[in-house]
Amino acid sequence: VTSLGSTLAIKMLSDTRVDDSELGIYSHRLGNQWLVGGASNVGCAVLRSEGFSNDELASLTESIDPKYTSPYEYYPLVKPGERFPINDPQKQPVLEPKPPTRAEYLHAILQGISKVEADAFDALAKMGASPLTRVLTAGGGSVNDKWTAMRQRTLGVPTQAADEVEASFGLALLGLRKYEP
Repeated sequence: VTSLGSTLAIKMLSDTRVDDSELGIYSHRLGNQWLVGGASNVGCAVLRSEGFSNDELASLTESIDPKYTSPYEYYPLVKPGERFPINDPQKQPVLEPKPPTRAEYLHAILQGISKVEADAFDALAKMGASPLTRVLTAGGGSVNDKWTAMRQRTLGVPTQAADEVEASFGLALLGLRKYEP
């Protein structure tokens, strides 16, 4: 599961426990498996900090071709510092050079977030987590179908919005599971 909120958080089921306090990777027991995850400082907050409104995001998204790779390679942080998939308190935002249009800029930012997501899942795999087979998405970014297609291409696995996109829903299910007889 990827949560595309103000920051990017990932969680996945794994047969293997994975922990790394340096990267903020943690595992919680869930039945016979582990819920492994971490969170990046990259996320949708950068869209607000770069002045994108909901209306502009919807409008500009229409012109994005998710099969096209932007030539811009961004690391879209709001401010310096990253925790996962790399731990670098000095990591600088990379949002330059700016393309000639806002649509191209949006595409490059979304692509940058997608790349960080892929790097995060790759980091978990290198640490022994089970292979990624699909990604369900929660959070505000889950409603953007073109971004979902872009992410699916980057991740190389089926990617879709979760049936319930609010993180609190999943937490409630976990709580219910804990107290079922």
